[in-house]
Amino acid sequence: MDREPSVTSAAVLLIGNELLSGKIRDQNGHELAKMMRRRGIRLVEMCTVEDDLAGIGEALLRLLARVPLVFTSGGVGPTHDDVTMEAIARAIGRPLRRDPDMERTLRAHFGERITEAALKMADLPEGTALTAARGWPVMRIDLPAPASAAPGAQPGARRIYVLPGIPELCRAKIEALEKIPGELPDAGGWALETLHTEMDESDLAASLNRVVADYPDVEIGSYPRWLSGDDGRLRCVVRVTFEAIGAHAGRAGDARDALARALGDAAVLAVPEGGALL
Repeated sequence: MDREPSVTSAAVLLIGNELLSGKIRDQNGHELAKMMRRRGIRLVEMCTVEDDLAGIGEALLRLLARVPLVFTSGGVGPTHDDVTMEAIARAIGRPLRRDPDMERTLRAHFGERITEAALKMADLPEGTALTAARGWPVMRIDLPAPASAAPGAQPGARRIYVLPGIPELCRAKIEALEKIPGELPDAGGWALETLHTEMDESDLAASLNRVVADYPDVEIGSYPRWLSGDDGRLRCVVRVTFEAIGAHAGRAGDARDALARALGDAAVLAVPEGGALL
């Protein structure tokens, strides 16, 4: 797909043994992906690492070499396995410092119950900025452009947003960040068109491949699903999605119409008004 210069690429780094063990199902990555779709940010990677200083740091540096914007989630609490801040500090070569504003926020929250473990959450990599968000502020770290980056990476400065792992808190921080004017990139969101068919994917492939080749500025996906019909028999319905962004937004509908013409009216399923088949 053609890359539009105004579209920012981003990555998500999810941190926590509980995610890798299956004890907790990730919700934060999904929320971040939806936010980026709304704002026209291109999410190019989402990875999950354990609560390990070296592992977090290696993953962070790899992502920063590729994209200018990284969101982390998890590992920022007061317990032994909350090592995200130290891992970030080591990776970017900055010392941990006790941030007075974060300390005040913590003391106001805990009152007389404040402990050294709780105050650990005020130890941030030097240069961390606290954004004005609901409740505890979101931690933002700005970095200069890397001396060298991955092939095809966007040039320019880098930014890290450090978000909590608790889904309710993470979602609140995402919503708060979106409300701050100019805080997050916004290219206007993605245009989405869909087409449904009962054709088998193997029969659909040739026509779909031609449309993919003719519309390189549109992201096209094919998603089969088996559904139970009124007679109790299973039938396969394929949902094809067409997504485009920015100046290319109108091309999503063009690509959808091109596939519909190639398949013919009989092969395209009607979608109930106001609804969807899948």
